[in-house]
Amino acid sequence: MELHQLKQFVAAAESESFTRGAERAFVSQPALSASISKLEDEMGTQLFIRNKRSVVLTPAGRKLLKRAKLIIAECAQAKAELKHHEVQRSLRLGVINTLAIGQVAKLIEQYRRENPEVLLDVTDASQDQIEKLQKEARIDFALTRLVQGKEKKGRQEVLFSEPYVVALPLGHHLSGRKEVSFSELAEEPFIARTHCESRALIGELLKEKGVRLNVVYKTNQDDRAISLVEVGVGIAIIPQHYASTSIAKISLADLKAERQIGFEWTGESNKEEIEKFVDFSKTVPWAH
Repeated sequence: MELHQLKQFVAAAESESFTRGAERAFVSQPALSASISKLEDEMGTQLFIRNKRSVVLTPAGRKLLKRAKLIIAECAQAKAELKHHEVQRSLRLGVINTLAIGQVAKLIEQYRRENPEVLLDVTDASQDQIEKLQKEARIDFALTRLVQGKEKKGRQEVLFSEPYVVALPLGHHLSGRKEVSFSELAEEPFIARTHCESRALIGELLKEKGVRLNVVYKTNQDDRAISLVEVGVGIAIIPQHYASTSIAKISLADLKAERQIGFEWTGESNKEEIEKFVDFSKTVPWAH
């Protein structure tokens, strides 16, 4: 028994005619008659009482009609659900990897909880990698460092701005200061964040001041850098929003530039979903 047989059976039953049923099912009358005869053979019982002008369902035919309608309706529902699944709302987000993972996780978790119908696909990457993902159209938008003065097609939405600060272990001899210069850091064991997007700028400033930092550890993972500071391995220059109860953060006298963090996207693709996510993100606080 196949679905097209049931559909032709229902068409004939409701039309009380093989001719009208065939027209309704968009098949020839001989094809419909053959299909129903095959169905009767499979069922092992007669479904119609045939005469010259019309056909009438037998008791067995009436029972099958009820079941056939249910089966056809269920198949139509399944098809509709699968079609909806194929066009499920989705977002592809790139996130710069110099954002505190706790804050990013909080944003993603809250969004997913309040928008379960949206498939959110997140990619963690460096700023250079995010730009590549954007050019290759592998993400819809990015939560990243916004570069001022750089020609960009599309839109930018600032989420927050922050300076870079010096992270010190609690009890460090400089931890009580409000501000510190590069020259005062020269002798301190230093943890270098190799993926920092302002690394080149900091390098130029150090060169201008004639300061060479005492690098004892290099890492491209911020959670490691923070942990190393916490246990006293060294100090580090980090974005201000990183939070830890085991470190002190003080300003850098020689580095006044702030970075802007926000959303960046191009084109009109998925524009409505992107704007909804951006608006939602503004309701989630970022620690400073």
